[in-house]
Amino acid sequence: MSSPNLWRYLINTFEVNTVGSHVKMNSIATDTHAKLKAEESDPQIADTLVVFEPVFLAYRSINQQYNFRVGDYRGATLGFENIIDSVPEVIRAWESGVRAVYIEDTPEERAIFPNKRGPFEKGTYEDRLDAIGALATKTSGIPALAGVGAQVTSFYNMALASRLAQQTDEGSVGQISDLRENQRILLSKEMMGVLGKLMFIHRFNLVEVERYFDLSLLRRTGEEGVPTYNGTAPVGISLVEADFGEEVEITSATKFKITHLGEDGRLTFYFSDTNPSPPMPPQFLMLEPGDSKTPTLAQLGYPKAFFLVQNSGTVEAQYRIEIVEE
Repeated sequence: MSSPNLWRYLINTFEVNTVGSHVKMNSIATDTHAKLKAEESDPQIADTLVVFEPVFLAYRSINQQYNFRVGDYRGATLGFENIIDSVPEVIRAWESGVRAVYIEDTPEERAIFPNKRGPFEKGTYEDRLDAIGALATKTSGIPALAGVGAQVTSFYNMALASRLAQQTDEGSVGQISDLRENQRILLSKEMMGVLGKLMFIHRFNLVEVERYFDLSLLRRTGEEGVPTYNGTAPVGISLVEADFGEEVEITSATKFKITHLGEDGRLTFYFSDTNPSPPMPPQFLMLEPGDSKTPTLAQLGYPKAFFLVQNSGTVEAQYRIEIVEE
């Protein structure tokens, strides 16, 4: 987080503008990554991608693991074993980064890789995950290896998130959520690194830097408020016609804060394959007057085709739906 006394050019705009919104961070980073990839033939851009891309891809993977786990997409995890099996492909880059600072077999290098590649390529999957975590701790604690540390930490976070996504206990969701937040902060730092590199590349024409970033997302503030829909539920079953615009990505993991604003009757919200259709347990949400709850859309039956509300009262009732950005 930024300090109010920092020179404003040292404040990480990517971090402060994505606090509380993984949707925004994913949008900003994905946009920048795509624009860099489009110019990868430029050696300077390619060098920038070498550092930025592993951190971005790890964040994207953790985001997917969180959405899969929360949305209960059974069997849709990326595969913990497959990620660990890819270590031989990435460890060469980690070794090169370390040995660019500490020559191979010096005491400093041996302290980081005391058993060469052995711990990363042999043993159980859990043993290899632990070895990656230890390497992340070592490299992140050495300022000269901060770039390597970011890459190893990102890989570790991605692997651990995939491991947790295969578990079924509620605690694993919280752990994945923590990993996702840690990776958001790490990615925001790499985004600042990208900005700095691009400012150097285009230092004689800084306006060129703008085309690598979606400034509309960076310039938004909390004053714009969260996406909100106010609706009216007549007595009986009716369609919820909430439209939050194209910029809001709706998935099974999206959370709606739904509030019953009426004074009479129960409102039941749910998704159904047919319209009209009564709610089918357990995928629905019942609200008494004044109640407010925040389910994921998966808990309401999404991605079934029709979003419905059943008003069990004797008069029409007002309600509000807000997107909860994470």
